[in-house]
Amino acid sequence: MNKLITLVALVACAFAAPQRVVLPRLPYSVILNGKYRLIPDERIVGGTEVVPNSLPFQISLQRRSFSGFSQSCGGSILNENTILNAAHCVEGINDVTIFRVVAGEHDLSQVSGLEQNRDVSSYLMHPDYEGSTFFNDIALIYLTTPLDLSVPSAKAVNLPPPATEFDPPAGTITTVSGWGTTIYGGSISNVLLSIDVPIVSDADCNAAFAGPFDPNPIFPSNLCAGGVGGVDSCQGDSGGPLFTGTGADAVQHGIVSWGRAPCAVAGYPGVYTQVSYFLDWIAANRR
Repeated sequence: MNKLITLVALVACAFAAPQRVVLPRLPYSVILNGKYRLIPDERIVGGTEVVPNSLPFQISLQRRSFSGFSQSCGGSILNENTILNAAHCVEGINDVTIFRVVAGEHDLSQVSGLEQNRDVSSYLMHPDYEGSTFFNDIALIYLTTPLDLSVPSAKAVNLPPPATEFDPPAGTITTVSGWGTTIYGGSISNVLLSIDVPIVSDADCNAAFAGPFDPNPIFPSNLCAGGVGGVDSCQGDSGGPLFTGTGADAVQHGIVSWGRAPCAVAGYPGVYTQVSYFLDWIAANRR
């Protein structure tokens, strides 16, 4: 009963506060443990199941609970030792043994034999990350043992070229993937889903979220996509990739960061961390 009251209070606060305040796109089981603030979280609303292991760079970041490990965030493979993620997915965690990274995953409810489970040795959040605004919402997760990237089911993601400093042009069709909820407040998807969403200009995105208390919520290091009613990322998708292309040729442009609650409301794009903005930081800190 106390957990139900807590959840109702959080939802009420999210809707009563200015539009920029949203529930995390972390699963509700994570919110209800009492350790986490209102932080962003996204999942795939209106998506379709991908061909198993056709996005070999996608990982599932899972948290240990009394019943075992469960989906918490997405993420992508930078190399055999390092995972690219959102800072809010790891913020405040002192005991990294609660995490595991699963590469080669498709169906969370079944074991295919292609999964590679890895423990986490540590993580690094951007030093200028701000949890209240999701400024610089990017982190690197380091694994205790390397992934085997020689197999088709696990590959490193491609990053934008070093000279890329700007968002893809507005209207560019990108793809976001994850195991997040398919409806706001619903259950995690067992299978990996994806949805195509158009890039939205920073000016239009800022206009959608601006309010009297925060007239400029979109930073130069953000990237916005979506805004089409009925399709969006949602709870459980945080930290996952926004990309162009497909398979091993995909290029990651964004990291799922935050969005309006509920998910998939027309006129409100999803907000992502722009990967090209952090290429130097990623290169300096990957292992």
